[in-house]
Amino acid sequence: MVMNKMRESAKWLFVVLIVAFVITIVFEWGMDFTGLQNRPNEAGRIDGKPITLKEYERLYKAYVDNYRQQSQGAEIDDALDARIRDQVWNDLVERELLTKEYEKQGIKVSDQEIVDAIFSDNPPEFIAQQFRDPKTGKINKEALMQAAAAPENKKAWIQVEEYVRQLKMREKLERLHLASVRVSDEEARIKFHQDRLKVTGKFVLLDFSRTKPDSMYNISDGEISAYYRDHRDDYKQEPNRSAKFVFFPNTPTSEDTLSIENDLKKLVREFAETKNDTDFINIHGDQPPNFGKSFAHGSISPELDEAIYKGDVKAGMVIGPVREFGEFKLIKITEVKQDGEPLVRSSHILLQPSGNTKADTLKTIDEAKALLARIKKGEISFEDAARQNSKDGSAQSGGDLGWYGKGRMVKPFEDASFLGKVGDLIGPVQTQFGIHLIKITGRDTRDVKGVELVKKIVPSPSTIDRQRRAASEFQYFASEEGFDKEAEKKGYEVRQTGQFSKGGFIPMLGTSGSVMKFAFNAKENQISEVIAVKDGFAVMQLVEKNDDGYRRLDDNLKRDIKNKLIREKKLAELRETAKKLIEQSGNDLQKLASLDSGSVVREFNGVSLQSPNVAGLGREANFVSIISTMEVNQLSKPIDTNRGVAIAMLTAKESGKDEDFESQKETLRNQLLQEKKTQVQQNWVQALKKKADIEDNRMMF
Repeated sequence: MVMNKMRESAKWLFVVLIVAFVITIVFEWGMDFTGLQNRPNEAGRIDGKPITLKEYERLYKAYVDNYRQQSQGAEIDDALDARIRDQVWNDLVERELLTKEYEKQGIKVSDQEIVDAIFSDNPPEFIAQQFRDPKTGKINKEALMQAAAAPENKKAWIQVEEYVRQLKMREKLERLHLASVRVSDEEARIKFHQDRLKVTGKFVLLDFSRTKPDSMYNISDGEISAYYRDHRDDYKQEPNRSAKFVFFPNTPTSEDTLSIENDLKKLVREFAETKNDTDFINIHGDQPPNFGKSFAHGSISPELDEAIYKGDVKAGMVIGPVREFGEFKLIKITEVKQDGEPLVRSSHILLQPSGNTKADTLKTIDEAKALLARIKKGEISFEDAARQNSKDGSAQSGGDLGWYGKGRMVKPFEDASFLGKVGDLIGPVQTQFGIHLIKITGRDTRDVKGVELVKKIVPSPSTIDRQRRAASEFQYFASEEGFDKEAEKKGYEVRQTGQFSKGGFIPMLGTSGSVMKFAFNAKENQISEVIAVKDGFAVMQLVEKNDDGYRRLDDNLKRDIKNKLIREKKLAELRETAKKLIEQSGNDLQKLASLDSGSVVREFNGVSLQSPNVAGLGREANFVSIISTMEVNQLSKPIDTNRGVAIAMLTAKESGKDEDFESQKETLRNQLLQEKKTQVQQNWVQALKKKADIEDNRMMF
């Protein structure tokens, strides 16, 4: 048992190092850059030291393997792929920068320190999780030492030791940088009272509706330019690009769809006869099997419901192919329980009284009876009557409510439904929603379970090749005749990307590395080769490059700044009005409201800094922050809000009690200390990155 546990532990440790702490394995893969000095083989450089493409891709593969292992084979789309690649790069950058800091600070970890850390009562968490006795909470040191000594674990254990070495060096470096971080009692006290602060008060709002229309405010180009100069730091940005493109979608044709459906039809008998559903689904399907899935009425799509329950369903049957949500499915029935939860399917017609009196209700009941009589005589179908008369969302589907069990409907409706037989017309039934006529369209107690074989409806290779050829043809003639001219000639839609930075998301194109490679290496007006993107192909033309580090004052930004300046002028007018009202009010908010036609006093109660939602204003952190600093019954100065200018008065303020603070002081101090340390550490790492010469060449590949 101990040896089995030890072997499982070693495997787990090896997986942990590849998965959760994979960055450290890079050290074990080797840092030999000899023979890889040619720049085309470099993903980038950190202070002149190359990061090889091989190293970068190995680490990327490990992260991807980890994701798929944790997500049970889930697909990785373009956006997620870009995030993983950025995480890999950031981890490699941090590793190099930290390694330099270790050397600079003379930080080392001896072999004995590693041994002491691993075999201590409090080893690193990734070890503790595996070797902690769940009953005692203590480390099973016997199993740990056996795992370390086993010859078959030697390779994995070397990596464990390397990880612990890196961990201890980082701990030493952090202690060095965080030694001066402190939290005073006063800081903890402020935090205590802020967390428990609640304010109650009232206010008068002078909203924007009382100002002139936007068109009445003249904003000159000079004002816009001056605002841009004065606030230029607000418009800092990463280097970005803007492009236009024609998209050639890889949309499955009707022939592609029919081919997939026919392929599944050929599998029906084999799927029914196979004894190994897991292997069969893994070989022929696009998703791993999910055994024991319930296909109960009401929990599946109408398409599946009709296919499964239209006949006598039995275990072992294979149903389908059924088309659902861009997929075809074969469902192999594994269990049919005949005495499951009773379920009913019904349609209804809802009529609502025009008023709240008893006479109104009786009139509507009579109308329902008359309509029911027409249905029974065959003058109109129940479904058409529902479409023409029913007052809820089911009217457009002929009143169909689908399947439901007990507890899903209001009691009078439920009782009537479950007493009826299929085909019964029931009513009128009165509920809080109105007067109902009900038609029972189904009853069942079967509970069906099964497993699906799913095939996505995707374009065939010939469809993809046809789209690729169309894109290539357009690219050729666009390069010869002009991008816009050729697109107009062929009737293609030219789309705009808007501005995007490296790794940024582009509508329809996602976060394609190929797009980024073209955009950040091309000249303005250059036309791309055909680029394979998510769900199709694109041909692009680079419209604009901006490497200035600031957003340019284009028409869109001018419009944004103009709106800001108009808003500021409106606020200035409202502030002047508010000041005059305050002077005349004598610190009396009610009098202030009476002096201004149309103003009303609004109240708010128990609003906190953590949730600054004020009735009549919305989420107003600035408003609540100002109010919280005021004295009770003091009238505020004009306060800018999202809806205009407010004049407020604090009427009550709640805070924490000093005796409660004393009992929670240490917890608060530790919380604040951890927050401070985290912030200091993050700022320090960011400062290292900013100072370093980081050359990111990933877009070249």
